[in-house]
Amino acid sequence: MDKEEILKKSREENNDRDLVELEVLHRANNIALSVGMLICALISVLHASFRHSVDYAVWTVQFGMMATVMLVKYAKLKKRHELLLGLAYLVFSMMFFLFYLGRVLGVF
Repeated sequence: MDKEEILKKSREENNDRDLVELEVLHRANNIALSVGMLICALISVLHASFRHSVDYAVWTVQFGMMATVMLVKYAKLKKRHELLLGLAYLVFSMMFFLFYLGRVLGVF
């Protein structure tokens, strides 16, 4: 096989996806989730300092995003730990949402 045949076969196997771009997107996703967690922590600390209460809304969003990432990874990769983490993050997200509703609406 010559170079062109190898490249053509590689493109067919990878469905014309750029593997370098996929890896960069994967790393960017991991960094974005980590930065999101740090921002949520900073907002929570500032909210607690100035308002003397916990801001549950930011944690609802953060854990919702993390649950989505893990559950989609589980759907594609079928790895059990992805499912367990996704469900745990989903429980945290729902818990913080209930705390948020309790604080804002006084329902609970």
